[in-house]
Amino acid sequence: MDGPAIASEMAGLSAAPSRDFSARITIQVVLPPSATADDKRVAPLEVSMSSSSASLSAGISLLLGVAALLMPDSRPEVKTAATAPDKAAHGPFKTSALRIDLSKAMKVNLPATSRDFEAASFGTPDGKSGWVLRLPGGRPIATPAYADGMLFVGGGYGSHEFYALDSETGRVIWKLQTGDDGPTAAVVADGMVAFNTESCTLVVVEERRGRVIWQEWLGDPLMSQPAIDKGVLFMAHPAATGRPTKPLEFHPRPASPRGSHRLLAAELSTGRHIWEQEISGDVITAPVVSDGTVYFTTFNGTSYALDAGDGSVVWVKVNAATSAPVIANGQLYETRKTLAGKETVEGLARVDTKDGNARDRELIAKSKAEYLNQGSGGGVALSSAAVHALDSSVGFSAAPSSAKLAEANNAVGVNSVVGAWAFQGSRAAVSKGQILNAQGNYINSVRAADGRQTWQAEVVGLPGTAGGQVFSPPAVGRDYLYLAGADGHLVSVRQSNGGIGFSYALKAPMAFQPVLAKGNVYAGTSDGRLICLKTGNQDADGWYAWGGNAQHNKIQ
Repeated sequence: MDGPAIASEMAGLSAAPSRDFSARITIQVVLPPSATADDKRVAPLEVSMSSSSASLSAGISLLLGVAALLMPDSRPEVKTAATAPDKAAHGPFKTSALRIDLSKAMKVNLPATSRDFEAASFGTPDGKSGWVLRLPGGRPIATPAYADGMLFVGGGYGSHEFYALDSETGRVIWKLQTGDDGPTAAVVADGMVAFNTESCTLVVVEERRGRVIWQEWLGDPLMSQPAIDKGVLFMAHPAATGRPTKPLEFHPRPASPRGSHRLLAAELSTGRHIWEQEISGDVITAPVVSDGTVYFTTFNGTSYALDAGDGSVVWVKVNAATSAPVIANGQLYETRKTLAGKETVEGLARVDTKDGNARDRELIAKSKAEYLNQGSGGGVALSSAAVHALDSSVGFSAAPSSAKLAEANNAVGVNSVVGAWAFQGSRAAVSKGQILNAQGNYINSVRAADGRQTWQAEVVGLPGTAGGQVFSPPAVGRDYLYLAGADGHLVSVRQSNGGIGFSYALKAPMAFQPVLAKGNVYAGTSDGRLICLKTGNQDADGWYAWGGNAQHNKIQ
């Protein structure tokens, strides 16, 4: 029982009508796993109270005082979230009531893998198990997709391979050799798996056997991933492809006239083009589909809403957006950047889906965002040396003009093709009426209905966490968030109050959002490994792709 709960119950008791009685109340103090031997010698406390109101008051005071003394101090695994303020939290550098100290994470030594595709088992100090699988090449691995007991994952930026793996054992079920390099995260729908390569092809294959159903070269580079909804695939690509023009069913009015890129809607089963829309740049991470509308953010900070059926414009806003949106109950939630004096800050915006207008005068849960400054890399979990080596390995000693990296650098700090390929920003999720995101070195929970911040946890315990991007966007279970970090941490956080479920230091940097399926957490590393953590808890389920589903818009 925590302090606020005790106070509430005691207040109710003191307000009861006066009567003659005597009572003995016992307090059992529940201690965290990290309690000392001295702590554990504390016995249950008993307090006798008579009908005297003075004695009752004294007993209550004693109970509350003892409870306060015995509650753990700043240990993140048991600390209760702060009560929501009366107003939305607009201050840029608000002191956090909660702390997640990564220096106290359990150390897990992942086994060295002697051969590619040979899963090696590991255990955690608290009794969980898992396996790690090395893919050829040692390249950054994007978010896998899950369906029907299989994981679908590319071999990483620069690879020419795409795999289907058994989700329980890591065994290779089938392998596809791609015509060009850099498979993105995949989506699965209707027995088909869709993904694209960075250079420069959209591919749709059979889920069970990996047979190619159709593929199309769309232009170089492709820095986002596709989305699928109701048998239609949506994908961004450069406008100047050099390929023959295909017939379109619809010809919508341009969203961004003479834009450098296009958003394509194609029939999933055949590749038939339905419509293409002119847009201002490549899409951050992926298009998002909800209730017949396609929403997305481009790398120059422009937000779009298009009719999914014919591509017609619902609205377009140039608003310094910094992540893909998430949509729930007629509202859109995205992160945006602004300035607080000379400091770059990032925060959440609540937006009406009908007109694209923000519902709040200021951004919510703002925090310092040095990772969005020009030349910073956008907070992607790749070193500058790795970025240079990876881009050079695919022929990008200098990025092509079609990548428009000058605009991306200005908007989100991304100045490389691999950086844009891996960039996900502080993208939010929605669960149980809460907007939840990992933003810089903070994890936020904000009420969707009114923008009030319910809790905020500051991530500490690592050099340089302040002003940096610690985690990729969270995967969302029923009760917990699951976060993978640039410094190799895998953490679960309770959605209700920011308390820690588990915290592991794996020494395996992870750049992409993890996936949750059947009690397992799956995460790709920046050095070419796929990790499976078997939590033993069915909370880790239902988040089967980047963004949760093929629409990239899973709402819990």
